[in-house]
Amino acid sequence: MIDTIARQDISAWEQKQTGKQTIQLIMTDHGEQNTFESFGCDLADLAPSIRVKKSDREDSLPGFILKENITYSALALDKELPPFLDGLSCIRNHGPKPPEPIQKILDQISIPCDLTLYIAMHCPHCPGVVNTILPLAVFSDKITLRIIDGTLFPETAQKDKVMSAPCLILDNGFRWTGAVAAEEVLSMITQRDVSQLGAQTLKTILEQGDALWISREMIRTETIFKGFVQLLLADIWSVRLGAMVVVETLGEERPDLALKLCPMLIRAFDHKDIPVQGDILYALGEIGNLETKEWVEKIYKNLEHEELKEAAKDAIEAIDSRY
Repeated sequence: MIDTIARQDISAWEQKQTGKQTIQLIMTDHGEQNTFESFGCDLADLAPSIRVKKSDREDSLPGFILKENITYSALALDKELPPFLDGLSCIRNHGPKPPEPIQKILDQISIPCDLTLYIAMHCPHCPGVVNTILPLAVFSDKITLRIIDGTLFPETAQKDKVMSAPCLILDNGFRWTGAVAAEEVLSMITQRDVSQLGAQTLKTILEQGDALWISREMIRTETIFKGFVQLLLADIWSVRLGAMVVVETLGEERPDLALKLCPMLIRAFDHKDIPVQGDILYALGEIGNLETKEWVEKIYKNLEHEELKEAAKDAIEAIDSRY
């Protein structure tokens, strides 16, 4: 997989390294999984200072976790090898650091963000963008970066409506195509409208233990955040659990705002699996009104699963206790 010239480049890079470095291999059932495993083995053989360890992180795409907030779902071949190796060096040596004005902005980022960078192996501009963006995530844990080879994963690129590379996407919204300056990206990150934060960014905030921050910001802006309902309806239980903390806080401090969630949850109910439906009923019990109660009573007649029937009863009782 790794040609002769690339092998020489990796060996030359290895000779300059000190210490050890571990990167994690994401395990999936994707058709490209074996390719990434082979690349990881070849890389570790050519650069003994690198240890490739299997990760238990759940993901839909194979790839390498270079740092907890940096995932590389691409094969570092051809033009992409130099920025990949430079990125590993930057992570290992904590340098070279960005220019002081850039680092100052990085230190001021308070709200986590997600950056997705689509590249293509033979793209002449992609290596430069990788070199620009990757150090930002190295020196700010608030930035979660995923680099994806859109030609290797065309279905993912199509889902994100990526038509060409390089393409950099911020929080699944604003995007840049072609070369981009670090200052411009950081300007957009620091000036974001928090009410427009996507589900992935909010999920990152929950995973960092900041559920109450989401509650406070929704109360401050008088808004249910754009991506928040997706967390309440997520297939992963731990994500729903974190989102439920936000719901409970809203129910206690701003029941009028929390009530806006009810129609969204009710519309989603029939399309979800039983575990999610149970959590929807719990949330409705925490924040619903008498109209919500009528809906729960109506669907109760058709519920067959005992746990759902119990959850519906609890929701009705919880609403009754407040009215």
